Amino acid sequence: MPKRIILLTNYFHPETAAVGVYAKEIALHLKERGIETSVVTSRATYQRGGRLPVNDVIEGLPVRRVIGTRFDKRRLLGRISNLGTFLLGALTETVFGYRGHDTLVICNAPLFGAIGWFGKKLRGRPYVCIVEDIYPELAVNLGVFGARSPIRRIWDFVNARAYSNASSIITLGERMRAVIEGSMKRAGSKCPPIHVINSWADGDTIRPLAKSENPFAREHGTDRRLTVLYSGNMGLAHDLETILEAADRLRDDDRFHFLFIGDGGKRALLEELKAKKQLPNVAFLPYQPTETLPYSLTCGDLSIVTMERGVEGLIIPSKIYGSLAAGQAILGLVTDLTEIADIITAHECGFQVQPGDVEGVVANLRALADDPDRLEAMKRNARRGFDEHYRREIALEKYFKAIESA
Repeated sequence: MPKRIILLTNYFHPETAAVGVYAKEIALHLKERGIETSVVTSRATYQRGGRLPVNDVIEGLPVRRVIGTRFDKRRLLGRISNLGTFLLGALTETVFGYRGHDTLVICNAPLFGAIGWFGKKLRGRPYVCIVEDIYPELAVNLGVFGARSPIRRIWDFVNARAYSNASSIITLGERMRAVIEGSMKRAGSKCPPIHVINSWADGDTIRPLAKSENPFAREHGTDRRLTVLYSGNMGLAHDLETILEAADRLRDDDRFHFLFIGDGGKRALLEELKAKKQLPNVAFLPYQPTETLPYSLTCGDLSIVTMERGVEGLIIPSKIYGSLAAGQAILGLVTDLTEIADIITAHECGFQVQPGDVEGVVANLRALADDPDRLEAMKRNARRGFDEHYRREIALEKYFKAIESA
């Protein structure tokens, strides 16, 4: 009898959020390897738009979308409402439905591990937790609530039981593994096996492309200047104000252009800063269609990957893998204690400066503009590092083995 699993994820195709893209590719790979896979996900769209059907089939994968609120996720109350209603619906679907399914695989979202824990208690169904962002530590470090607040204590209690009862945990980096192991030790709870599996990008679709041959680059004028590119979610954990300050310092140097593509909680603030400073070298574009990504991700020279202080070991921005695949040098606006800094150092594919270090960003950009050969070497190293370590098939095979063992 074939193995049957449920994949629980807050986002899934056609959503363009990274977790939705990764969840689809994990599910399809499990299906290709002979594991019958069903998906339970949310109807609350990442980019607000039309409603998605409750029941769907995507490339042979049965998909059930839980009905819940669809408020603006950029507002805290909207985010909490969307999460709470989805948790309730997902708990009902996975614990009381899908009889005959062997294992529950839980993709990243706060408190989802509790659903696996309840399911194991009531149904005896094993589960695997995929931890892509570490909560409540991330919320505490970003000042959402206090380190000793009741919310923190309750969340820690739930995590300790959810993780200790899991068959295994999958996380994205060695530093994240250390944080999880440390929190389990402090709670006095048994820690299950933790598998470290990095994220990835589609290295077949996203490939280095000369700007002179890139229609997107020509359309937006990035082929004529050294372009610093940010593409993706402009979230609260990303230090993008430093980049605007650097653009201000370089406003009279026509060698540079700064392009922001995407949306998120900080976009309005960044656009206000641009208008206030009247920056002629900064432009904003919306999220691009999937078919445009091979051109938009390769229209720059340096790709910004940034994290605010205090989130080290708690997240890894997935955008770095698409940037490496695109052959972009990496501008890492991160502290030394991050996987991003580790990757830049290991592959010599860019430069890293501390968050808030405007002068460091400006000095490094001017140095690369003065030494284009060094910049080209960094870009080649980026793709080489991707091919050797971060290809999709490498990561998906690790997922298969980790999930099969459950």
